[in-house]
Amino acid sequence: MGCLTEGRSRHWPSVGGRGNRHPVTVKALPRLLVVDPDHRTVALARDLFGGATFEVHGLERGDAALEALRREPTAVLLTETSLPGMDGITLIRLARRERPDLVCVVLTASPSSQGAVEALRLGVDDYVVKHGDTADHLRDSVQRALRRRIHRSETDRLMIELTQLNEQFLQGMAALQRENLELEARARPAPRQGFRVLVVDDDRPIVAVLESLLLSQPGVEVEGVYSVEAARMALAAAPFDLVLSDLHLGSESGLDVLSAAKKLTPPPAVILMTGYASVETAVQAVERGAQGYLNKPFTDLNIVLGKVLDTKESVERERRETAWMEAIRARNAEFLSRYRLLKTKLVTLQREGPPARD
Repeated sequence: MGCLTEGRSRHWPSVGGRGNRHPVTVKALPRLLVVDPDHRTVALARDLFGGATFEVHGLERGDAALEALRREPTAVLLTETSLPGMDGITLIRLARRERPDLVCVVLTASPSSQGAVEALRLGVDDYVVKHGDTADHLRDSVQRALRRRIHRSETDRLMIELTQLNEQFLQGMAALQRENLELEARARPAPRQGFRVLVVDDDRPIVAVLESLLLSQPGVEVEGVYSVEAARMALAAAPFDLVLSDLHLGSESGLDVLSAAKKLTPPPAVILMTGYASVETAVQAVERGAQGYLNKPFTDLNIVLGKVLDTKESVERERRETAWMEAIRARNAEFLSRYRLLKTKLVTLQREGPPARD
């Protein structure tokens, strides 16, 4: 309950010898101001809230109470409606203009429907009528009012912080976009070296032809194997960017090579080759994740080379985009962490809602 008031402190000398006296800061209790000509109300408030909870002060006049509120940080105002000098409703209206966070509770022996409506319109935290069980009701009323005020204050603070984070995010994204454009300009002219291709075919002359064709391109490395088992071993031993595999490989299939490739992280692109092309096998290959499909025999090796180079460009573009996204995530990791924490707190506050009035 003490978190709504501004901190005030007193300084007391420490116990000890003359040379060991040092000021000790003791945080003051939050202030509760009771405004009522009936001194019993002040006594009741001291019984309920005095000691370690509030520093209770009592005044009889509304105008004197307004001056006191302007001078001293106050957490709770407990006022009668009928006051000399200034009525309690006017006091609340003027006090709230200067201290919107002030908890205001009306405790009156002369209730009226007009006074109750006006008090609620001003947003008082409770309107309590004096009667036999006033003490219990008043204690609960003040505690609920403080919890509602804390809830509202925390919600407002989180909304402000979320707004600030959103502004930071927009500014950061604009700066990041400029950096990405600069990075793209630097990265585009320099082709990636070490584009590795695995050729799988049980026809050794075909493997030799493809190896010779692809090694003529700068930055391309080629390894040739002649069976599905050898392909699995090669894929397990080193990373590849592209697999060129015949569809029919003895008792096994290029689809087995495709399956083994797709289990890797990251998986290489796969292009299947076959001399027995059909719509069914082409669709099956693409559905399983093949990058493309080539018909044998190769009447024009430029078609093969073009397909490989298109795949190479696609793989390199995807790598650049992946690198940029990793850079974005790294730069914004702290922001995202704070944002998620604030969103979680805000959702929790909204779900729970402020403590209800009786």
